[in-house]
Amino acid sequence: MTLPPRLRVHGAVALLVLAGCGPGLVGAPAPAPRAGPADVSGLAWVAGDVFLAVHDAKADGEAALPRVSLMTAPGPGTPAHWTPLGVDWPAGDPVSHDLESVARVPGTDLYLLAESGDGGSAHRRIFVAELSGTALTLREPASWPVPVSDVEGTAVARVGGGLYFLFAERAHGAPETRVVWAPLTLDPFALGEPREVSFSSPWPTGPGARPISALEVDGDGHVYAASAYDPDRDEGPFRSAVWRIGRIVPAGGGAEVALSDPPVRLATLDGLKVEAVAVRPDGAGGVEVFVGTDDEAYGGALRLLPEPHPSP
Repeated sequence: MTLPPRLRVHGAVALLVLAGCGPGLVGAPAPAPRAGPADVSGLAWVAGDVFLAVHDAKADGEAALPRVSLMTAPGPGTPAHWTPLGVDWPAGDPVSHDLESVARVPGTDLYLLAESGDGGSAHRRIFVAELSGTALTLREPASWPVPVSDVEGTAVARVGGGLYFLFAERAHGAPETRVVWAPLTLDPFALGEPREVSFSSPWPTGPGARPISALEVDGDGHVYAASAYDPDRDEGPFRSAVWRIGRIVPAGGGAEVALSDPPVRLATLDGLKVEAVAVRPDGAGGVEVFVGTDDEAYGGALRLLPEPHPSP
């Protein structure tokens, strides 16, 4: 199985994290620096080597932990670093609870930070945020307009001049999950009539498997997803695969997600739990694919995917 010519991925690069993290510059003071990176639950490319990451700290007992940060991948002559950002959460509302994804609105400096719904809990908010340099400003808090539980992947695509919001629940232990998409409007945040398609991950499968643990869309509408195995133990072991699962395309005056059969495997990551996928233009008409991991007791990491290899 070969990749389409638009996709180019390069050698793996580990993100080494500096012990001294710079402070955030917005409103509330940034969380105290940590010796290592927080788990990476969501990731979006900003510019150059910089990515916006979200972390799945809970409201109860973890209020002091980082929620949002900037992560910088190593580049020529540039060290890697991790900078937690201070965030002014809406007055009267608690800090975020279980942020599991972040999606950039194409062509803008706006990002959607989404709570997962955490097992069907009441924590179901989507924050519209604007990033300017290292300043992150929450412009609008909104509630999920549909019932959700454990959404771990979101993305925003521009199709035919309109915006579409994509999301998927992790469906822990289930054989498949739903990829849902709906027209998106901003100011205020609203979703149109949703549509969906079922996705079954070829690997991993069985108890502990999550068909979709991350979601991303590139500028040509190609849809990427991660699948993960989590044994519900903080020490693991974990396993993950990253896929190109299809494309969102114009259809009937709107858009539809057309899944590939089978999906194209881009990477297998043994020992890592991938919960974030982000793409970056490679300067040659293709994209580079990055992943973020939430390895529980082992912390988190940012990786540039190596060349894909055949399925086992």
